[in-house]
Amino acid sequence: MAVTALVLWTLTVALGVYLLVTSTRVRPDAPEDVEPEVEAASPASAAAAAVARQAPAAAAAASGEAAVPLLKRRDIFDPPSLREAKSESIPGMRALGEFTHPALAITGFAFWLLYTLVHDRIFGAIALGIMLGAIAAGISWAVVNGRAAKREDGDALVFSGRVLAFHVAGAALTLLLAALITARV
Repeated sequence: MAVTALVLWTLTVALGVYLLVTSTRVRPDAPEDVEPEVEAASPASAAAAAVARQAPAAAAAASGEAAVPLLKRRDIFDPPSLREAKSESIPGMRALGEFTHPALAITGFAFWLLYTLVHDRIFGAIALGIMLGAIAAGISWAVVNGRAAKREDGDALVFSGRVLAFHVAGAALTLLLAALITARV
């Protein structure tokens, strides 16, 4: 029975590796109206170029549109860097999840392989605990990555939905089987 869980875990890992290999990064579209910076020949032309760049902002202000997003009452005195930091997700969370999910999965797989070879219950319990950590890291990585993809962040990964569903189903079945084997049901 432990070999069955090992084979299922191996298939889940293979699907995860396939997901990472075939994933693509979200690239925000480059603005179309941005002109390349050209060095000005004279100070007068440099001033004219600066006025031309500020014209859309001045037009928006004249038309009554808000140039700055509306702030909550308690955020009025926050500097721009603090407002930007408040709107971002936890820095480094995506990179942490991207590292810990596969690392914990490989470590748990190694302990389950030890359990399969030795049949010592402690290895099974350790593998089960590490698997729970790997699943938690994978879920948090998916949530943070999904938020980044909605913001069209350049570091977000886009996965194939069908393969991701198989990976999640394989992980859930592996967890169920490993829990039943470890509990000796």
